[in-house]
Amino acid sequence: MKRLVLKIGSSSLFSNGNFAEKEIEILASEIKKIRDLGVEVCLITSGAIATGMQNLALSSKPTELPKKQALAAIGQMYLMEKYEEIFEKVSIKPAQILLSHDDFGNRNRMVNLNNTLTALFDYGVLPIINENDALATEEIKVGDNDTLAAMIALNIGADMLVIISDVDGLYDKNPSEHKDAKLISIVEKIDSGVMGLAKAPSSKVGTGGMITKLRAGTICGNSAISMMIVGNGKIKDLSKVVSGENLGTLFMPSGNMPVRKNWLLSCANVSGKIFVDGGAEKAIINRKSLLSCGITDLKGTFASGSVVEICSLDGAVIAKGIVAFGSDTLKALRANSELQAQLVIHANNISIIKG
Repeated sequence: MKRLVLKIGSSSLFSNGNFAEKEIEILASEIKKIRDLGVEVCLITSGAIATGMQNLALSSKPTELPKKQALAAIGQMYLMEKYEEIFEKVSIKPAQILLSHDDFGNRNRMVNLNNTLTALFDYGVLPIINENDALATEEIKVGDNDTLAAMIALNIGADMLVIISDVDGLYDKNPSEHKDAKLISIVEKIDSGVMGLAKAPSSKVGTGGMITKLRAGTICGNSAISMMIVGNGKIKDLSKVVSGENLGTLFMPSGNMPVRKNWLLSCANVSGKIFVDGGAEKAIINRKSLLSCGITDLKGTFASGSVVEICSLDGAVIAKGIVAFGSDTLKALRANSELQAQLVIHANNISIIKG
């Protein structure tokens, strides 16, 4: 193992409404042990809104977006202050990075993020990443930090994502409702049956649930990154994952999709739609490129290099791709039947959703 992404949620950061300082001190100690083994660590944290609630002595999270954004702005400063204080005890310097979905959707920003994280690793600094909740609207939010953690793992080519949770892992039944529920130690592939085991979040301070963790596992698994869900009672044993110990539920990698294609599938911002005929749809599903002669319609205004959804005649999204031409040029190509068919999206720049 060379790189490890750890994610800790609000429900693990707070106990009875108070910051779980002792547990985070143990976390810091375990991260120190992991780094001493030569593994680079990136920490994804939730908790800005919950810290803001604690700072203002609020008993429940508001529903209005501006108030949640304000709490995030208040809480993020105090949260990082706590992290800095705790990690100083184990001689680790932290750095803060705040991200939104727009950052992940833009490939240039993703390259810049990777460069920054690599430089922080070179300096021996621990990157601590959170979603920029103070500015993120519902339209541009990643949505949950499980997904954020998976996107970071993808960006830096991590070997594993470990999600610290208030549950010990994935169970065959809801353990809060069934005493005979059994922990599933290994999941070979996240399929519809596994997704069916997920339940809605029950935490009063968190935004995620098992469903978001399974989605994160799918993103990771597509590109040969394993994922483990670990109960917060096992924080004291986190360093053991480096030597291969399973502390909860281990999700095995299920694919070897190139990062570029996984980024297209999971992260990229979509600028428009291209509708294709049956022949072009079949060619795309068979890993062929898209030519201009197979396009039946366009929606949206986009430039060369933008990401678009590729849709069948009935409107179903079959793939995402990076276009070689902007929408105006494509309209001109379609309008002139005398022009030779042009390569619109190369097969290497297409990530298939259906087929």
